[in-house]
Amino acid sequence: MTGIIGGDVRRDANAALLAGTARYVADLRRDGEVHARVVRSPVAHARIASIDVTEAAAHPGVVAVLTAADLPDVRIPIRLPMFETPEANRFLQPPLARGVVRYVGEPIAVVVAADPYVAEDAAELVDVDLDELPPVTALADAADAEPVHPGVGTNVVNTVPLRHGDVDAAFAAADVVVRERFRMHRHTAVPMETRGLLAEVDEVTGRLTLWGGAKVKHSVRQALAGMLGMPADRIRVAEVNVGGGFGVRGETYPEDFLVAFLALRLRRPVKWVEDRAEHFVATNHAREQEHELEIAATADGRLLAFRDRAVADHGAYVRSQGILPELLPAQQIAGPYRWAAFSVESTGVITNRTPVGTYRGPGMTEVTFARERLLDMLAARLGADPAELRRRNLITADAMPFTFAMAEGSAVPAITYESGDYPSALDELLDAAGYDDLKRETARRRAAGECVGVGLAAYIEIGAIGPFEEARVVPDAGGGFTVHIGSSSLGQGVETVIAQIVADVLRVPVRDVTVDVSGTDEIPMGFGAFASRSTPVAGNAVLLAARDLRARAAEALGADPGDVEFAAGSVRAAGALLPVGKLGEGRGRFDKPRPTFSFGGALSLVGVDRPTGRVRVLRHIVMHDVGRAVNPALVRGQLAGAASQGIGGALLEELLYDAQGQPLSTTFGDYRMPTAAELPEIETVVVEHRPPASNPLGAKGAGEAGMVATPAAIANAVADALGPDAPVTRLPLTPDRVRALLR
Repeated sequence: MTGIIGGDVRRDANAALLAGTARYVADLRRDGEVHARVVRSPVAHARIASIDVTEAAAHPGVVAVLTAADLPDVRIPIRLPMFETPEANRFLQPPLARGVVRYVGEPIAVVVAADPYVAEDAAELVDVDLDELPPVTALADAADAEPVHPGVGTNVVNTVPLRHGDVDAAFAAADVVVRERFRMHRHTAVPMETRGLLAEVDEVTGRLTLWGGAKVKHSVRQALAGMLGMPADRIRVAEVNVGGGFGVRGETYPEDFLVAFLALRLRRPVKWVEDRAEHFVATNHAREQEHELEIAATADGRLLAFRDRAVADHGAYVRSQGILPELLPAQQIAGPYRWAAFSVESTGVITNRTPVGTYRGPGMTEVTFARERLLDMLAARLGADPAELRRRNLITADAMPFTFAMAEGSAVPAITYESGDYPSALDELLDAAGYDDLKRETARRRAAGECVGVGLAAYIEIGAIGPFEEARVVPDAGGGFTVHIGSSSLGQGVETVIAQIVADVLRVPVRDVTVDVSGTDEIPMGFGAFASRSTPVAGNAVLLAARDLRARAAEALGADPGDVEFAAGSVRAAGALLPVGKLGEGRGRFDKPRPTFSFGGALSLVGVDRPTGRVRVLRHIVMHDVGRAVNPALVRGQLAGAASQGIGGALLEELLYDAQGQPLSTTFGDYRMPTAAELPEIETVVVEHRPPASNPLGAKGAGEAGMVATPAAIANAVADALGPDAPVTRLPLTPDRVRALLR
């Protein structure tokens, strides 16, 4: 290694984003393109009595108007087998509503016109006669409510059971048991750029290209192939620049099918760009869960066991993430602690609201809030310092690898934490914060009349999920190298990290490496960018591909791989010289049968204004064990960005509905995003403890880490400020809720 890995290499590949020259879907233009507008349900639950498109179809400039009757009877599939069950497949969504609408915003019809404004005007002319039905809107009551899908006969999607150890015995031996019900609210990513798509059919080859796919473009291609009845190799899903992803972008949505189907039907390029009001009701929501959690402990603060009964909202349909809303919380709630036993029952349910998917740190963020709040309540009951309670129970380095064995009937196999030194990493966070001095300062400020508090939270992040990624490194005659990977660029700087890896292995300048994530043709199969997997999975495939290219060069020159030098379009060793074009390309595949778990934490100092209930985050520090950082500056940026979103979720952002299932947060006037005024400078601590041996880079991933503990740390800080009896059990901590707690 040359030292390029581990350096703060600048993101030159993303200069266009800063210069304003980047091209997004809305910037693309194709000859003869037409524009689609989706007609959406204005009510949460109703039978479709009739749809009259006559007036819309006759409107000048309209090319077509389609309803479900014009489409094949298909459903949007779940993208990964590990997230799919027969029960979940009963609730899949059709591209256009068939007979019943089940949430405000569900697509009913699609209008196509030569001009986007004409399409919008014509969409208003589609006459939909709806017979309203009672909606299911209360999460806690959904399991027993009238089925949203009568043909299925239940609103329960799946129940994920986990059991480790003898739970009843552990609770019987406890000196202290604390229990509480916690609620994580519904919110979502709200990226700067809304979704957009452009589809075109090549009249010569018959191939379909869909621009706008990102995150999991190969999965979108497979889904479209199945729904359209086309071979996958006749579909290309192509990326362009993306204005933020964070989990909600790039999944297969109804619009992906509709735009592709229309392009095939009309033999013209079809474009659709979502507006912000649509985004709030059509793009995946996330997070809404309730947890009934209880923890058993000894009088000296040793954790024994926990029980969790959880319910997670899927919204009106199971979307392409499958049972992830109930599966991930079950896998994550044990966190970084040495539990002798635990039991989990996590249930996903259907309601008459926008379907739910993933948002940065899914499942992990929700259960970390519940667990870490209850640990602070336990610390208060025991009279223990919250940091010391956690340190006393963290899994230690000498226990690694650490495994929670699962009882028969559990939904997942054993959970194994491969590497790390959790107590040492926690100490790095506390040292960076000056924890003891901070506690003393807080006490002084309280004595002076201020309402301030300190909160701490620790977590485990699941990441580096497989099953595999493949890569190609192709040299060119001019001395450069192009890397093709199946991962996606969503603003996370993946191009820079991949270029660093190749440059390090080949010992060439980073500027000589170009990374191509543009489409599905360049790599036969890939699984995309999610679950902090780009570096530990795709990055390792690239590492192996670069090593393969170096090995090919060594074999061609009859030299040792370490003696090979690449320069100016040639490769040389031991006096022999060869044009790089003679080498072919390096190929690599990295298989990842099991995920990687990494440790981290957050600490927050908050101030509460008693008259208004407003909470201000005065300091916020996030720590994450990344194993090995390829580019520490990018890791720090990921941690800070995710923490900023976590602050928004903890204090401001909420997707509210009324009792009739009407969304109340459909503009930025109602859905409050954090601005610079609400955000402190995020402090970061990047830990590189004991890199895992299961991948050559030793990377654990960090894309979601800054989010996971942030809401919990802020909630604990607010509870610390308000006093030990303050029932901080739900988020967000808006001024009205904080005023109620103060009362």
